[in-house]
Amino acid sequence: MSLLPKLTFTATAPETPKDVSNETKPPRDKKIGPLTIHFGGMGKRKSGADDDLSASQENVTKAASPPTPKPRAKIALPKSLIHAASAKPNHPPELEDPKAALKKAAAAAVRRGVEEAAKLASSAPKRETMTPPVTPKIPNPKPIPEASPKAEAPRAPDRPPPSVAAPKQPALANPVQKTNALPLRAETAKMPSPDQADVTKQVRRAELVATYASRLGVTSMVSDIVESFADAQGEDVSVEALARGLEACGLSAEVTVLASLTPKAWPALAKMTSGHVILVLSQKGDVITVFDRSTPDQTAEVPVYEFAPFFSGTVVRANKSLASLTKSYAPAAITEHWFWGQFGAFRRQIGEIALGSLVANLLAVAVALFSLQVYDRVIPHKSESTLWVLALGAVLAVGLEAVIKLARSRLMDGAGRQIEIRVQSMLMERLLGMRSDARPTSPSGLFSAMREFSSVREFFTASTIGTVADIPFIFLFFALVATIAGPVVWVLVFGAFIMVVPGYFFQKKMMRLTVESQGASAKASRLLHEAVFELDTIKTQRGEERVRRIWDELNVLGAAKSSEQRKLAGFLTFWSQGIQQITYLSAVVLGTYLVFAGEFTVGTIIATGILTSRTLAPLTQLSGTMARWSNVKTALAGLDAIALAPQDANEDRTFLRRKTIKGDFALRELQFRYDDEGAPTLDIAALDIKAGQKIAVLGANGSGKSSMLKVLAGLYAPAQGRLLLDGAEMSQIDPRDIRRNVGYLGQDVRLFAGSLRDNLNLGGLERDDDRLLKALDFSGLGPFVRGHHRGLDLEIRDGGEGLSVGQRQSIGWARLWLQDPRVCLLDEPTASLDQSLETGLVARLGVWLEGRTALIATHRMPIVGLTDRTMVLKDGRLVVDGPRDQVLAHLSKSNDGPG
Repeated sequence: MSLLPKLTFTATAPETPKDVSNETKPPRDKKIGPLTIHFGGMGKRKSGADDDLSASQENVTKAASPPTPKPRAKIALPKSLIHAASAKPNHPPELEDPKAALKKAAAAAVRRGVEEAAKLASSAPKRETMTPPVTPKIPNPKPIPEASPKAEAPRAPDRPPPSVAAPKQPALANPVQKTNALPLRAETAKMPSPDQADVTKQVRRAELVATYASRLGVTSMVSDIVESFADAQGEDVSVEALARGLEACGLSAEVTVLASLTPKAWPALAKMTSGHVILVLSQKGDVITVFDRSTPDQTAEVPVYEFAPFFSGTVVRANKSLASLTKSYAPAAITEHWFWGQFGAFRRQIGEIALGSLVANLLAVAVALFSLQVYDRVIPHKSESTLWVLALGAVLAVGLEAVIKLARSRLMDGAGRQIEIRVQSMLMERLLGMRSDARPTSPSGLFSAMREFSSVREFFTASTIGTVADIPFIFLFFALVATIAGPVVWVLVFGAFIMVVPGYFFQKKMMRLTVESQGASAKASRLLHEAVFELDTIKTQRGEERVRRIWDELNVLGAAKSSEQRKLAGFLTFWSQGIQQITYLSAVVLGTYLVFAGEFTVGTIIATGILTSRTLAPLTQLSGTMARWSNVKTALAGLDAIALAPQDANEDRTFLRRKTIKGDFALRELQFRYDDEGAPTLDIAALDIKAGQKIAVLGANGSGKSSMLKVLAGLYAPAQGRLLLDGAEMSQIDPRDIRRNVGYLGQDVRLFAGSLRDNLNLGGLERDDDRLLKALDFSGLGPFVRGHHRGLDLEIRDGGEGLSVGQRQSIGWARLWLQDPRVCLLDEPTASLDQSLETGLVARLGVWLEGRTALIATHRMPIVGLTDRTMVLKDGRLVVDGPRDQVLAHLSKSNDGPG
């Protein structure tokens, strides 16, 4: 992309009888007629103002009104003249006729441009010819009569703005029409690399989003917004990405297309036809106020008729979300269940499902009424016409019932799918936000719980929910049977009671069998996971037989419990079906005696039999539904470990934001323990760490070094005591700022399945492969990657299988270099490196750690040489703390070395 200046002056003159055959060389001192000047901005403008943050986001054409102009010449001025022409004067301009001033300034600019262009052409070396910028063609631009050069020279603060006769506010007949626009400004800096340009563009857009959020009363960090742009490719920070950035600020954002420019449309981020984005603050009459940080009040006014031709019609609008408003103003509400609370957002769909169930059940009565009328009225009177009318009505009712049930099924499937997606997303969000010290000791339990969520999904299918939705209408059928058959209804009531009672009493047993079956399945999954990832250890320790025996035992246990569960569910189903048949027979027998007594007709018996089967059908399926419900309850209880786990960032809190963290730590009476009832793993009475210090943490294995680093990194929360970071409680600082400024490199570097590039760029924020290679050079892995035929596309298997421990640790160092934190917490960072790699890395660290706070837990003396202070831990307590040389001398004398 060329960054050459594109501020173009087009000189035009009316036709004259003079000879104009040599138009390309007009006299320099001759006065040129009326000019059409294309300015590269709107409103007031400072040279060098930011592209996306100023009011000069798009190009506005200001034109005088010459009588039938004829083009003369187009001259593209060099960069030096652009800044000279657009610079602000040091004193307020003299009052003069605007039209005369316009002519005078334009003529002088053209004259200087010709002279400068001639000099450059004679002195510049030969180079590749570049295509000159094209002046945009705006259909039917309306000239500004008597317009002063507002975009180039600012008015004095106390001087009223010049009056401009603006046309009536235009409507956007085609909001998405594309108009080529001039560049916002001439870039005088060195052309950046494409990747640097991409990052700069994203930062500018993020700053614009942060400004918009601040206008709405929301404080945000530019870094958070940039991270929300992680999926944006290159300079294409789409309006959807801008909406994600606003949502990252805690706002509710939407992308819309405007049909016309009205005051109600603003404030909003407006996308222009050239792809640039500006922040429009308000509109008053025919004047639009935009954000322009180059002005004292950071605003600029632009006439609507100048703004409209360059506006694409697409805007991104934001408002405070309902959750943030509730958090700010409403009293604390009752906390909804993490799963059942999701149904509240689908009240309309649930209401439609209930209404559909009501209509479908009412239509189901049609067949019974048809039979009643046929046997009691049609057959005795041999009325064929009545028969066909009734049959047609019954067929229509049956067809309509089928259509309604199909629509209900689709509604239930759609709502269930959306609920599933939302719950799955929420569970993953809670899992990633879980405090590290609250993580279960057995991750396989979480795997099993997530897998068992499939039983929850299967429960909320059309068949199951349809059965549950039909149960309330049983009472409707009871009332109908009582109306038609009188005392026969009590047979149905008694039969329904007998069908439901066993399922109720067997619920506890069903729940117990479900828990035992899922427990065996979870343990089998954990064993399988261990067997796959630790196969070499199992073989070298000759543990195949033991693993196989445990596997068989778990499978036998799981199969037995599942079999018992299926038998119980089958018994309940067969019981319900049998009771349904017996109830039908009982109703027919009782009805026959009533026919003998003259109280019933044959049609009544037929209708009662049909209604009996229809009434008890949902209860027949209820037994199977109750069996599946036990699986749902068990799965939801297992998922509580994820959904209700303590989080790094609580939603009901507003954290302190820190753009940078220096690394001043203060620990007072701090204790940390893994087990609530166990002895503290870490017990520090008092410890102060100043920013910029390099500290070595020594101690025997199990002395608490790793635990202390994880507490300082914010991964673990202290059980008691105080932990201050830069003078504030660490728990008050937003975890995102801690992650950004505090780097932690653990002993065991975990890798993920994918490419090496993916493992280096887990956050998706790095777009420059050269930076990735520099990071690998820093870690010592650069020669290996550069020499490999796949390079950064090197495939990484699960857990880093196929790479040595040292190579994995080098990748961890590369990640830390890319993070570029102000605080570095290193846990045995060179333990797996060979001597040559360690020597080179230590030499590079000596330079890289300058100005950073570093705590290094190690048993290796070469890296201790980088520190200026040493502390020794023993049984979780700080026993020695002082200057490095004195502490090492003390340890040497006492024969209690760091190892």
